[in-house]
Amino acid sequence: MHTPKLLRATPGLRTGDVRIGSTHSYSFNGDQVRLDAELLIDTSAEPSERDWALQLWACAAPFDGHPTAGTLVAQIPFDPIGSDALQYVSAEAPAFPPAGHGSHAMVLALAAGHDGRFDELHDYANYPRTESFAQPEFNGAAGFDLRDEVVTLNADGITNPRTDNLSGTLSLELWALANPYTSGAPEGVQLAVSQLGCLAGQQAWHDIRVDVPLAAKPAGTWNVALLLREWTPAGFLTRDYVNFALPVSWPDAEAAVEPVAEEAAAAPEPAVEEPVAAEEPAVVEEQAPKKGKKKSAKAKGDKKAKTNAPVSINKASESELAAVKGLPKAVAAAIVAARPLASLDELLKVKGMGAKLLDKLKAELSL
Repeated sequence: MHTPKLLRATPGLRTGDVRIGSTHSYSFNGDQVRLDAELLIDTSAEPSERDWALQLWACAAPFDGHPTAGTLVAQIPFDPIGSDALQYVSAEAPAFPPAGHGSHAMVLALAAGHDGRFDELHDYANYPRTESFAQPEFNGAAGFDLRDEVVTLNADGITNPRTDNLSGTLSLELWALANPYTSGAPEGVQLAVSQLGCLAGQQAWHDIRVDVPLAAKPAGTWNVALLLREWTPAGFLTRDYVNFALPVSWPDAEAAVEPVAEEAAAAPEPAVEEPVAAEEPAVVEEQAPKKGKKKSAKAKGDKKAKTNAPVSINKASESELAAVKGLPKAVAAAIVAARPLASLDELLKVKGMGAKLLDKLKAELSL
């Protein structure tokens, strides 16, 4: 879902052929939210070619027509049809609440646009009561220790404040970002990830410390954020985060890694496991033949055939996949989590795999 950072008015606010009536509400049910609204339609106006949607926003302050920082929590497209001046919209949609702590002013917005992008605000309604979201969160300090090939992720504690709900799989993720993280899908390079498992309601983990492989060393200077993310029916969503004051840099000589784009809806559900320290895949170095001893032609042929054989995306171990030239370790781990795969093209659904990278790797991979 397109998630702007600002709720912004457009010319024509509170005018036009569709408006919000006096009766409207929202209600959360787990990872879903229901929107109900009465709509006033000017039946004498010329038919509009716009697409319409009801949106629910969580904002830093009530909306007054001026740009307001906020998070688009839910969006429900609808089609005002017929000759009735009064119509109703009532539907559920996945909820994408803002990450972090605090209270939020809730705003119902009537938006229009074209081709599924609703960026013209036509009417709005503020709700008098603020909303706080019970989500898995960090307790105390959280940080990371960056070494040459390994990252240590640590947190004093992680809590699930929900009354009795078992969380989805929780994931600790370290990201390199162009700007400090605020909300929505992270846009940058994933440096490290560790899936911790599920946490019962009103329970906590303490003194978390996991060692994971450093998946990338992107050239340049980056802001770094540690994200606590939860698996939901819509994929992984960020529940809490920590931005670090000091940036991290790698020299231009290092190979730059393309930013990883989140494809929440296509991501497979991960296996549930208790927090463990991830072990870096072992690298087996081939010994050079001793001087004076020649390998037979057969031995050389066998070695060449073995080296050039494509690696199976459904059968190879994570370390075998990571040994494929150009395939990042984090993507290898994501391939293992997504198996079984019906074709090589299904790798495009794997987190971190783009079309350009797949084209480079197709000759090295097989089913």
